[in-house]
Amino acid sequence: MRYVHPLAGVASILLLLARPTFAQEPLAIIVHPSRAAHVERAEVARIFLKQQRFWSDGEPIVAINREPGCASRASFSERVLGGSSGWLSAYWNEQYFHGIFPPATLSSAAAVKKFVASERNAIGYINASEVDDSVGVVLRVP
Repeated sequence: MRYVHPLAGVASILLLLARPTFAQEPLAIIVHPSRAAHVERAEVARIFLKQQRFWSDGEPIVAINREPGCASRASFSERVLGGSSGWLSAYWNEQYFHGIFPPATLSSAAAVKKFVASERNAIGYINASEVDDSVGVVLRVP
Protein backbone atom coordinates (compact mmCIF):
# COMPACT_ATOMS: atom_id res chain seq x y z
CA MET A 1 0.00 0.00 0.00
CA ARG A 2 1.31 3.43 -0.94
CA TYR A 3 1.43 6.17 1.69
CA VAL A 4 -0.23 9.48 0.74
CA HIS A 5 0.36 12.42 3.00
CA PRO A 6 -2.93 13.83 4.35
CA LEU A 7 -2.12 17.32 3.03
CA ALA A 8 -1.34 16.14 -0.51
CA GLY A 9 -4.86 16.94 -1.67
CA VAL A 10 -4.67 20.43 -0.19
CA ALA A 11 -1.35 21.04 -1.95
CA SER A 12 -2.87 20.01 -5.29
CA ILE A 13 -5.77 22.42 -4.82
CA LEU A 14 -3.41 25.26 -3.92
CA LEU A 15 -1.37 24.61 -7.07
CA LEU A 16 -4.51 24.75 -9.21
CA LEU A 17 -5.56 28.02 -7.61
CA ALA A 18 -2.11 29.52 -8.06
CA ARG A 19 -1.90 28.87 -11.80
CA PRO A 20 -2.23 31.95 -13.99
CA THR A 21 -5.67 32.80 -15.26
CA PHE A 22 -6.16 34.09 -18.76
CA ALA A 23 -8.13 37.24 -19.41
CA GLN A 24 -11.58 36.74 -20.83
CA GLU A 25 -12.20 38.20 -24.25
CA PRO A 26 -14.09 41.50 -24.21
CA LEU A 27 -17.78 41.30 -25.02
CA ALA A 28 -19.56 43.61 -27.43
CA ILE A 29 -23.18 44.54 -26.77
CA ILE A 30 -24.62 44.82 -30.26
CA VAL A 31 -27.71 46.37 -31.79
CA HIS A 32 -29.07 47.07 -35.26
CA PRO A 33 -26.83 49.72 -36.91
CA SER A 34 -29.66 52.26 -36.80
CA ARG A 35 -29.58 52.15 -32.96
CA ALA A 36 -25.84 52.54 -32.45
CA ALA A 37 -26.00 55.05 -29.55
CA HIS A 38 -24.00 54.28 -26.38
CA VAL A 39 -25.83 52.33 -23.66
CA GLU A 40 -24.60 52.07 -20.07
CA ARG A 41 -23.90 48.69 -18.50
CA ALA A 42 -26.69 49.18 -15.93
CA GLU A 43 -29.19 49.78 -18.74
CA VAL A 44 -28.06 46.61 -20.54
CA ALA A 45 -28.59 44.69 -17.30
CA ARG A 46 -32.10 46.15 -16.93
CA ILE A 47 -32.89 45.17 -20.54
CA PHE A 48 -31.72 41.56 -20.14
CA LEU A 49 -33.51 41.21 -16.79
CA LYS A 50 -36.68 42.50 -18.51
CA GLN A 51 -36.86 45.50 -16.18
CA GLN A 52 -36.65 47.83 -19.18
CA ARG A 53 -38.73 46.67 -22.12
CA PHE A 54 -38.84 49.64 -24.51
CA TRP A 55 -36.29 51.75 -26.36
CA SER A 56 -36.42 55.51 -25.87
CA ASP A 57 -38.53 55.82 -29.06
CA GLY A 58 -41.20 53.53 -27.54
CA GLU A 59 -40.36 50.47 -29.64
CA PRO A 60 -40.25 47.10 -27.81
CA ILE A 61 -36.77 45.74 -27.07
CA VAL A 62 -35.96 42.25 -28.34
CA ALA A 63 -33.15 40.95 -26.11
CA ILE A 64 -31.26 37.93 -27.45
CA ASN A 65 -29.29 35.67 -25.13
CA ARG A 66 -26.85 32.86 -25.93
CA GLU A 67 -27.71 29.29 -24.96
CA PRO A 68 -27.23 28.02 -21.38
CA GLY A 69 -23.77 26.60 -20.78
CA CYS A 70 -22.14 28.82 -23.39
CA ALA A 71 -18.95 30.58 -22.24
CA SER A 72 -20.15 33.92 -23.67
CA ARG A 73 -23.38 33.68 -21.70
CA ALA A 74 -21.57 32.85 -18.46
CA SER A 75 -19.21 35.77 -19.03
CA PHE A 76 -22.09 38.13 -19.84
CA SER A 77 -24.06 37.01 -16.79
CA GLU A 78 -21.10 37.58 -14.52
CA ARG A 79 -19.75 40.82 -16.01
CA VAL A 80 -22.99 42.59 -16.98
CA LEU A 81 -25.77 41.10 -14.87
CA GLY A 82 -23.54 40.62 -11.85
CA GLY A 83 -24.76 37.14 -11.02
CA SER A 84 -24.04 33.46 -11.41
CA SER A 85 -26.19 31.06 -13.35
CA GLY A 86 -27.70 29.89 -10.04
CA TRP A 87 -28.74 33.41 -9.12
CA LEU A 88 -30.23 33.96 -12.58
CA SER A 89 -32.16 30.70 -12.44
CA ALA A 90 -33.73 31.77 -9.16
CA TYR A 91 -34.46 35.24 -10.60
CA TRP A 92 -36.23 33.80 -13.67
CA ASN A 93 -38.15 31.26 -11.59
CA GLU A 94 -39.57 34.17 -9.61
CA GLN A 95 -40.30 36.20 -12.77
CA TYR A 96 -42.31 33.32 -14.27
CA PHE A 97 -44.87 33.82 -11.49
CA HIS A 98 -45.33 37.40 -12.75
CA GLY A 99 -45.72 36.31 -16.37
CA ILE A 100 -42.26 37.58 -17.37
CA PHE A 101 -40.15 35.28 -19.52
CA PRO A 102 -36.37 35.44 -20.06
CA PRO A 103 -34.87 36.70 -23.31
CA ALA A 104 -34.96 34.41 -26.33
CA THR A 105 -31.81 32.37 -26.93
CA LEU A 106 -29.83 31.63 -30.06
CA SER A 107 -27.18 28.94 -30.33
CA SER A 108 -24.25 30.78 -31.90
CA ALA A 109 -22.61 34.17 -32.11
CA ALA A 110 -23.22 34.13 -35.87
CA ALA A 111 -26.95 33.61 -35.28
CA VAL A 112 -27.07 36.43 -32.73
CA LYS A 113 -25.23 38.78 -35.09
CA LYS A 114 -27.43 37.88 -38.06
CA PHE A 115 -30.64 38.34 -36.05
CA VAL A 116 -29.54 41.66 -34.54
CA ALA A 117 -28.43 42.92 -37.97
CA SER A 118 -31.90 42.18 -39.37
CA GLU A 119 -34.13 43.26 -36.45
CA ARG A 120 -34.15 47.00 -35.64
CA ASN A 121 -35.29 46.47 -32.04
CA ALA A 122 -32.86 43.67 -31.14
CA ILE A 123 -29.95 43.73 -28.72
CA GLY A 124 -27.49 40.90 -28.10
CA TYR A 125 -23.90 40.19 -27.22
CA ILE A 126 -20.97 38.49 -28.91
CA ASN A 127 -17.21 38.40 -28.41
CA ALA A 128 -15.73 41.72 -29.49
CA SER A 129 -13.53 39.96 -32.07
CA GLU A 130 -16.67 38.79 -33.91
CA VAL A 131 -18.05 42.29 -34.58
CA ASP A 132 -18.34 43.48 -38.16
CA ASP A 133 -20.11 46.32 -39.99
CA SER A 134 -23.48 44.50 -39.99
CA VAL A 135 -24.16 45.54 -36.38
CA GLY A 136 -23.60 48.54 -34.14
CA VAL A 137 -21.72 48.30 -30.85
CA VAL A 138 -23.34 50.20 -27.97
CA LEU A 139 -21.04 48.95 -25.22
CA ARG A 140 -17.78 47.05 -24.90
CA VAL A 141 -17.36 45.06 -21.71
CA PRO A 142 -13.70 44.36 -20.85
